[in-house]
Parts: sequence; structure tokens; C-alpha cells
Amino acid sequence: MCDGLLQALVDPKVVEEIARIADIGTALVSQPRELHLIADPPVVDLLISTGLQEIPGAGASFGGVFRANPALDLRVAAERQEQVDDWLRQLGVDAGLSGMEALVERYRATTPPPA
Repeated sequence: MCDGLLQALVDPKVVEEIARIADIGTALVSQPRELHLIADPPVVDLLISTGLQEIPGAGASFGGVFRANPALDLRVAAERQEQVDDWLRQLGVDAGLSGMEALVERYRATTPPPA
């Protein structure tokens, strides 16, 4: 979901339309800087828990603000994937879960790389 959203936001056609609406050049349309995620129920209930363990006393998370790494070019599939993976790891920790890094690595090892 996050990859598809980012891919749409950096699509040249979308960038051109945003620039047209704002009456600016396409070079001035920046890449998304952050993702605001608000969830109900708590994030922990939305994630596949296989391989994840709750961190005692971490409390509930209902989302967060996830900043994009400005060094990544989100138009490039591999860099966009890196950004999504970073956000997933952060989401897991924010939700009071450990093991998200290993879960992301397992998922990437079993799925084809982005085109």
C-alpha cells in the first residue's frame, strides 16, 4: 500500500498536474516528505503478528508521522522500497513490537524486486 501510494505521488503525470494546479514548474514539486498514518484499532491489531513480539510496557500506538529520507529518490523503485521498509520498521517499533526488521527482510527475500 505505501509503495503504491508513493509511486503514484511521484508519477510524472501526477507531478505535472500538481504543477499545473499550483502554476509552478514541475521541478518545484517536491517528493513527499512524510507519511501521516492514523489507525483505529491500534496498529498492533492491524499488523500480521507472525514473528513480532510485544515490547512490555510499550503502550498502544494509533499511528504516527513517518518522515521520508531526503537522500532517497522515491521515483526509483529500489529507493522507494528502502523508504517503505524503513517506515515499516518504524511502525513496528512505534506499535511496541520487536521483530519487524526480520519480518521485512524475510518478506523482501521471498518477493521479486521492484521493477
